[in-house]
Amino acid sequence: MSEPRRLLVVDANVLIDYVGSDLSILRLAAEFVGPIHVPRPVLEEVEHLDEADCARLGIRLAEASVDQFLEAGAGRGRLSFSDRLCLVLARDRSWTCVTNDRALRRACADISVPVLWGLELMLELVSLRRLTVEAALDVAMAIHRSNPRHITSEILERFGRKVRQL
Repeated sequence: MSEPRRLLVVDANVLIDYVGSDLSILRLAAEFVGPIHVPRPVLEEVEHLDEADCARLGIRLAEASVDQFLEAGAGRGRLSFSDRLCLVLARDRSWTCVTNDRALRRACADISVPVLWGLELMLELVSLRRLTVEAALDVAMAIHRSNPRHITSEILERFGRKVRQL
């Protein structure tokens, strides 16, 4: 019997990284890691990705309830409205939050919402033999080049060690 796939909510920073490097990773992740959900306000933050792209990639638009919108809007602190909405949806629907945002990761940990780093999607795909080590390293390098401030050389090196161990 196969392991149940997890349900994922992906924030804007992860989407932006894959839009700028290789969108096919999101399609593979949605198919083999678990269904990917994106709140509509998050999608609106991502240039070069629209509803048609999401449909083609197997990404589902997540509609929040009025109460969820109000809760996300009432929040204060370091999280943006979109990040709070990802957090609320992940909490309420038992989803895993995929983000590189440290503040959002801390907020998830505070309420026991599971989290994944954006690059961890590729680790899962490599472990499932749906992506080669070489392809994962190439995409990670492309993400690093387009986002060196957040996907640092150290993160890239750590990812390389992990993916080669699979």
